[in-house]
Amino acid sequence: MGREGLLLIFLLLLPLALVWADPPTLNSISDLSNIEFGHRFPRHGLYLLYFIAHNLVVDNNDALVPMFIPDRGDWGFHFFSNFECVFPPLQDQNLQAYYAVGNLNTPTQYGLAPYVSQSYRYTPGNVERNRDRVVVRTSPNSPLLEALYITQHYPLNDPRSNQYDPANTWRISPALLREIRSVSANRMDGLAVFLYIAGYDVDSRSFNQFCYCSSSSTPIKTHQVEDAAGPRAHNESTAVKNRVTVSENNNHLECYAIVLQVKSTDNGYARIRWSNVPDSVLDLGVKVTLYNDDMWLAHSIGKSSYGTFDTNQYLNHGLSVSLQHMDDTYVIMSGPKFDDTDRKHPVDIQNYDASLQLYTINGYACARLFIKKTFTDWKVKFCNSWVGFYSNHNSVSSGYDTFYWSVYFNYQGESEKYDTYTYMSTMSIRPGAQARFFLNKDYDPSAQTIPWER
Repeated sequence: MGREGLLLIFLLLLPLALVWADPPTLNSISDLSNIEFGHRFPRHGLYLLYFIAHNLVVDNNDALVPMFIPDRGDWGFHFFSNFECVFPPLQDQNLQAYYAVGNLNTPTQYGLAPYVSQSYRYTPGNVERNRDRVVVRTSPNSPLLEALYITQHYPLNDPRSNQYDPANTWRISPALLREIRSVSANRMDGLAVFLYIAGYDVDSRSFNQFCYCSSSSTPIKTHQVEDAAGPRAHNESTAVKNRVTVSENNNHLECYAIVLQVKSTDNGYARIRWSNVPDSVLDLGVKVTLYNDDMWLAHSIGKSSYGTFDTNQYLNHGLSVSLQHMDDTYVIMSGPKFDDTDRKHPVDIQNYDASLQLYTINGYACARLFIKKTFTDWKVKFCNSWVGFYSNHNSVSSGYDTFYWSVYFNYQGESEKYDTYTYMSTMSIRPGAQARFFLNKDYDPSAQTIPWER
């Protein structure tokens, strides 16, 4: 074959090579500062990456050990087909898979840390607030992740806005994940330190006329970053700076520190909790409002910068608290929507491809069983199994409030790899509540959920 023929073949194969090329790799936090991903308000990509990095472990062999299961749907992870070939093709379609997370416009994301969705909640209608994603590749027959990527959708005004942009897609190295975890270790301000080193544009953050005035002439100040042991110096090799520049004009930082939460009373009703409301906002005359679709309930907080209010509304998925003017003219901010699982992952049932999760409906304690589709004889293996519900997680196993046989749980639905079964108990959800799974009557639990938070 002549030179011209080889050149023609090369030119024909070049587009395929470019499409299938592995995205470039980022190896340090300083590498993050040179890309677009999540760097301006209200983009949430850097917050999402920080959250994911703190929910996996990088071992001494650079293996990625996640504390979540993507194919179970944790945090809203969902199957990604990769039909556009943004990521390398899979070697085994039956075992490997891609899963994406970060869509803040779905109820399944409520389990993410509130700081991930904060900018999304502050900017309703903003076209930039939901573009960023993290994508993982699962490993065949292994709980490890083969790879982790960051990517983003094309802008909303682009005809390809529902697709990922390959020019803004990057692979995240184990070294970078390890560095993210190390710079924030034992720090109260770990997220702020990471954002600073990664080059997040703090000045792009905005609020509203009651919390932030971008035209303020108040000078920008700096503060010393400290960890639990007090101030410390860092060398450049770890890419950690010992000073973080933050804007202190007006009430900018104070408003970002406001916390609005939905919690549980002792009898399954919704409890409103607020804290860190600055005096300048309290002076406006404000109230906290519990809402969800077609219902709302308001409570004046007077001059109390923090406090709780117990409502008569059943605790349910999607409830949220807003801070607003007494005359209803303006919502200053909204808190994260309540996740019916208390933002807790299912817990594995020892020695079986199944897991247990505690959640609530109408203020009652409920249990959800995830059964892997490959576990086809689960009803035989679990023929004597049961789930106990405990109003106090310190109770002995025989001290359950109520229980139900696992094989009689109701079929709820399926995902790609799991079938789901549920049961609603007669026990009210409350702080400290717990569910436990038993294989038989010997009161030795094979799984127990993390106690419900106060």
